[in-house]
Amino acid sequence: MPSSLLKLVFLSTAVSGYWLPETVGNGKFKTCIVPKSNGDDSPAITSTVKSCGDNSRIVFRSGTEYNLLTPLKFSGLTNVEFSIQGNLTLSDDPSSVSAVVQNSTIYPGHWITISNSKGVTITATNTQNGGWINGHGDKWWPGANDSSDKGRPHLFSFGVTGLRLRGLKVLNPVAWCFSMGGQDVYMTDTLLDARSMNGFPFNTDGIDVSASDVVIDGWKSYNGDDIINVSPPAVNVTMRNIVAYGTHGISVSCSTGNGSGYLFENAEIHDSLLGARFKGSVGTTCQISDVTWRNMTITNTSYPIHFIEDYVDQEKGAAGKDTSLAAFAKNFRWENIHAHTGPSLKDGSCVSTPCWSKTLDESTKKGLYLICKDADHCQDFHFSDITLTSADGSAGEMVCVGLEGATNLGIPCTNSTLLATK
Repeated sequence: MPSSLLKLVFLSTAVSGYWLPETVGNGKFKTCIVPKSNGDDSPAITSTVKSCGDNSRIVFRSGTEYNLLTPLKFSGLTNVEFSIQGNLTLSDDPSSVSAVVQNSTIYPGHWITISNSKGVTITATNTQNGGWINGHGDKWWPGANDSSDKGRPHLFSFGVTGLRLRGLKVLNPVAWCFSMGGQDVYMTDTLLDARSMNGFPFNTDGIDVSASDVVIDGWKSYNGDDIINVSPPAVNVTMRNIVAYGTHGISVSCSTGNGSGYLFENAEIHDSLLGARFKGSVGTTCQISDVTWRNMTITNTSYPIHFIEDYVDQEKGAAGKDTSLAAFAKNFRWENIHAHTGPSLKDGSCVSTPCWSKTLDESTKKGLYLICKDADHCQDFHFSDITLTSADGSAGEMVCVGLEGATNLGIPCTNSTLLATK
């Protein structure tokens, strides 16, 4: 585990917990300690959860490293807390993990799955040497030269009503970290550390959210993909107090369905490819409304503000897609965003020509890309207090397509320099 842990100060938020052991008093729940084995600890974890039952606290002992050599899958839990005082680790042998991932009889799609449950809490200790979940991605990244390895594990999948995730620390995930379904989710003080000294950490996404009524408060990450991606059917999602490096954005996306009520605020994004980001998938249509990015500082980032309705991975192209289709977006807001572009339009994920992220009329001078199909597909958009600075220190520029002549954006729909706005 890391010898030094960056100390983060997060703003606290008062919410009513769905079920937390410390709020119900001793004697109201059962505590069970997971025993340590000499090999795979997953069977002992499964057995402990089953025998301890509902209204329980499952404790991973301090000073103990538990080996999750096979996936964990839980369903039907009610009022259960997992208290990670020791550490959890996947195998450091990529071939062993890959063999499990490609065996559908034992791998359900994620390494840790909790579904059809109510009142689940995972709490990690805030001590320096405990509370870590180690994926050993550093053993995988040196051999990766693209994002196509089907043997990589997804880490967590949640389908819970009343989920609380407190102080989780993920070290070197192989790839994707958290997939959130369900409802009533509160996640606080999370650290994702996928810094790589050898090879790019492909697809180390932070959170994919399809859940509703979600608050994520306090996040720090070093990764090689999205901090968060929110997509339908998610409704009412807030993420705030964010510090991120190397990211592909605070993202909203859609290809089908309806979603609304997404707020992202109080963020610092540094040394990244993308910042405040929306991507509608080419050849599909969907409805997204009431989305706000606000109070953000974005530095040394290729595409600080990036909105595109017909996104296509330029590495793969749009062959066979109906390019007449696009997302319908309504009531989008960008407020108090101060951005400085970087000197490059690529990061380590760009392994093709063109790069997968190549964008219309791109330039290191441009910090805002607003690419709409037409005014019907982009309704009630507004920008306020936006400043853009290009990589060379000059005033930043923008690209605007589909809203030419619009007078209510707060900025001109221009393809040139954007003066600071209020």
